[in-house]
Amino acid sequence: MAKRKTLPQITPPDPAQIMMAGVAPVSMGERLGWLANQPMQPRRAQRPLDIGFWNPMRDQIEMF
Repeated sequence: MAKRKTLPQITPPDPAQIMMAGVAPVSMGERLGWLANQPMQPRRAQRPLDIGFWNPMRDQIEMF
């Protein structure tokens, strides 16, 4: 059975915390824009390509 992902919890603002003058919290649009600008990464570890032309154990002269 597949495990379900836990949904992120949004915490209510803490009244004990104060905001510095001139600083605004990061908006959801800024956060999503930052994520969109990051390079794509694979979700799983990739296996090395050890078949076909790039196989170091294969005699590559036989192709020509």
